Amino acid sequence: MIKTLNYLKIYEFSNKIRLGINSDGGYVIADIDNYDFYISAGVSTEESFSRDFINKYKMKRENCAAFDGTINKYPKEYTDKIIFYKRNISSSNRPGFANLNFFTNKYNNIFLKMDIESSEYEWIKSLSNNQLNKFKQIVIEFHGINDDSWNVNLNDKIECFKKLTETHYPIHIHGNNHGKTTDNIPDTIEVTYLRKDLFKNEPELNKTSLPIKNLDFPNNKELNDYDLNFAPFVN
Repeated sequence: MIKTLNYLKIYEFSNKIRLGINSDGGYVIADIDNYDFYISAGVSTEESFSRDFINKYKMKRENCAAFDGTINKYPKEYTDKIIFYKRNISSSNRPGFANLNFFTNKYNNIFLKMDIESSEYEWIKSLSNNQLNKFKQIVIEFHGINDDSWNVNLNDKIECFKKLTETHYPIHIHGNNHGKTTDNIPDTIEVTYLRKDLFKNEPELNKTSLPIKNLDFPNNKELNDYDLNFAPFVN
């Protein structure tokens, strides 16, 4: 667990907003614009974040894509300004799956929202740093970060966290209270990353209490949010 936390130091970023509902499905991100593509990886039935993102940053339909192989159609009550692919995210392109390489080859400032039930690790491991640098901002849910659960070895998870810190700074974290905790560390976390070239210098470590009032909300409204007011999340 200590090795995991070494790569989850949260950095200061003052201009944050929340998009999506005030429960599971909404996320806290950095309020910066000028994206050339938007990807929603993992849809299910809740797409309030995509709706709000597309509206706020005035994204065109041809520059927005959603991926989920577990549903038959996109929930268009949220937005019709997105192209839906009935595919799950993986490390390779094969029937029913996509690795997103088409988009990283074509675009340079992608926003990625990802919640794909532990497949995030296989996908991240398959990327080069050059491909990762095509993502201007990422908000991603990680599953089972404290152990070998979700059929992914803990060392592989740590490798993914380390890899992301080579290209991006994590600027926000939130614990998903649908999951349990291990020694106060949530097993499932939502992390927001900003590409390093967006900063003139390495930012200071975060000193803002987490969760942030009126920005963070419990994923499960019936339970208290997880308190993350300790290092490496708050310094």
